[in-house]
Amino acid sequence: MTAKMPLNKLAASLELVLLLALLLLAVRPWPAAAAEPVVIWGGPPTVKQVALTFDDGPSPRYTPEIMVVLHHYRAQATFFVLGQKVEKYPYLVQALLGAGHEVGNHTFDHQRLTKIADPGRESEVERTALDLELLGDWTSRWIRPPFSAFDEHFQAYVAHTHGRIVLWSIDSGDWRGLDRDTIVKNVVTRVRPGAIVIFHDSDETGKVDRRPTVEALKLIVPALQRMGYRLVTISQLVAGHSAPRPAVGQVAPHPAVKPRLEFRGSQIKSGSL
Repeated sequence: MTAKMPLNKLAASLELVLLLALLLLAVRPWPAAAAEPVVIWGGPPTVKQVALTFDDGPSPRYTPEIMVVLHHYRAQATFFVLGQKVEKYPYLVQALLGAGHEVGNHTFDHQRLTKIADPGRESEVERTALDLELLGDWTSRWIRPPFSAFDEHFQAYVAHTHGRIVLWSIDSGDWRGLDRDTIVKNVVTRVRPGAIVIFHDSDETGKVDRRPTVEALKLIVPALQRMGYRLVTISQLVAGHSAPRPAVGQVAPHPAVKPRLEFRGSQIKSGSL
């Protein structure tokens, strides 16, 4: 009859087995994961998807009108918002998220980041990120610097915080005050799979006329869909996922029901909720 192993020897044996297992795991050749790009200009060129993006909002006048157009055609988009407007119109951000759109960070008050010091530009991003988190946007990591201006230091900061800088591959030109038809031409004649299109639903002052943008979208969205494009968020575009296409005959007659805009008139301040 064999004697039972003393507890101290059993413990030592178990430690040795565990140590050997850890060593084997350490030397095992695991495949290296591909690093995600910090700066994004578009999605996979093999997937027929396009991301419509809107800067400088939200606007209490034009953002809801844009949402109506997108809702009618069952299209999704990404809105790069300013923190100062998020705090002023939080119900608009909640409406965007509730409608399935994506919300990205366009800094707090639209300063050119290459003209201010590191602590200031980090604050521009982080204050807006906090406001979005307070409103339930826990997943957005997309950042678009104003005027698309950034340097290596800011790029390193974004990479360190696991964010991504999202630029664009097609400029609608609406920021120049172009008319509806010129905006339509700028987009429809240059579109390609994986494109990111930049529009604006406001500007930093909130006083600009974006009616041409709204009217152009009423032509651009159905035109792109007839060309076989799915209109998706930045996350879907980058991942290459296909957005669901509405069945024929299921699109509601225009104008569609306006999205619900709750908490109208309420405001927030960073860290106040």
